[in-house]
Amino acid sequence: MDVVYLVTRESGQYLRAHSRVGRRLPAYSTALGKALLAELDGADLHEHLPAELTPLTEHTITDRAALTADLARAREDGHSVDREENTEGVRCFAVPLRYSEAAGDAISCSVPLARLTPARENDIVTTLKRARDQIEQEAMAVELDHLGEH
Repeated sequence: MDVVYLVTRESGQYLRAHSRVGRRLPAYSTALGKALLAELDGADLHEHLPAELTPLTEHTITDRAALTADLARAREDGHSVDREENTEGVRCFAVPLRYSEAAGDAISCSVPLARLTPARENDIVTTLKRARDQIEQEAMAVELDHLGEH
């Protein structure tokens, strides 16, 4: 039901999003969490959502039907978006990492809205997808090497 930040890298910009290792947030309100939730459906999805979707900001999706539609859009687009649902003034984009049967990890990029343009948004999503592909390929190569040793 929650996501936990395992690794973070802060921007050098004065205006930036703040995350820290170990921070725990509801999956339904973050791009990271929604990237993982979009991999689930039906009963599996229901198991990973709390009984009540409590708002963290005025933009947090608290209606299950709206969240389900947002997750379907994320599944179709190949990335999820947190539209100020977790932090006012910040948009976050994420992609799931599918180097195992079910995605259990994701990577994301948060950007203050003051520095976000449609072109920048496209660049961020493209870069995240490239990074995902590279991570998944490297993980597969490591797994194949490991299998070859046995």
